[in-house]
Amino acid sequence: MINRKIGILFILLCLCFHLMPCQVMAASTSDAVEPIIPENECSLTVSYCCGETAFSGIQVKLYRIAEVSADFRYTLAQSFAASGLILDGIRTTGEWDVVRSTLEAHILAYNIAPEFTSVTNEDGQVSFESLKTGMYLAIVNQVEQDDLHYRFDSALIALPDLGSDGRWQYQVSVNAKGEVLPPVDPDENVELKVLKLWRGDENRNVRPESIEVEIFCNGISYETVILSEENQWAYTWFAKDDGSTWTVIERNVPQGYTMTVEERQSTFVLTNTWTPTYPDDPGKHPQTGDTSNIMLYVLLMIGSGSMLIILGITGKKSRL
Repeated sequence: MINRKIGILFILLCLCFHLMPCQVMAASTSDAVEPIIPENECSLTVSYCCGETAFSGIQVKLYRIAEVSADFRYTLAQSFAASGLILDGIRTTGEWDVVRSTLEAHILAYNIAPEFTSVTNEDGQVSFESLKTGMYLAIVNQVEQDDLHYRFDSALIALPDLGSDGRWQYQVSVNAKGEVLPPVDPDENVELKVLKLWRGDENRNVRPESIEVEIFCNGISYETVILSEENQWAYTWFAKDDGSTWTVIERNVPQGYTMTVEERQSTFVLTNTWTPTYPDDPGKHPQTGDTSNIMLYVLLMIGSGSMLIILGITGKKSRL
């Protein structure tokens, strides 16, 4: 009987810990042993290497996306305020990837100039000095070397960065993620698609009848299309497989929505999320954390603790 109870308790504990939320991003005020000093100057070094290959002489564009406060909260810079992105509360790599692709589209659509531009040295490194604290985005174009084509993901970097000791590091070094692109066949066509998704506006009469989407190829406007229910909020086009870089952006995002861009292989997903603000009621701002199962976690912990007490009492009686 005792073994059966222990087995039940073990299952409860496993279920409890399985349901507890995982904190993916370590950079938070709870991990820091000191506040950020927003007035401090920062430096940044980004390395562009892929395998044993270092890329020298490539141009790197650096954008300051947001400023940061002493308690690690971000406020979008003026050039990016129109994007409406919320940078606080993001925890997963996937969420940050969506932020990166949305910022890239925003830069392209509104022709935003970089705050700094420099080129990599013979070791494939580029350095920026005397930077303000905040969040930055480093972007490079596709690179060709030794008859191979390479692509580096844009690097989203927080200055300062939180060290493993819980202290803020104002001199930051990062490695940009690069990959070798597969060979292209300009005689073949590739199928590309843009898809519009709506989120959080169910049962609300706020969704527009159509939206305008602009498609870019290698930074140049390629086509403007209208998405609506008539075409299932989607559009497909074909292009030569010549290694071109494609991007899409929604023009004139409806009021009350935040637009994000996510690239899923050859499909661009434009998501409009209903995020109204309530200036008269600060308690009604959109939630960024996952609190849906808090009560369940508490009940499971209480139940597990109660089971421990019962087993303890039962064990004592069995030994008498």
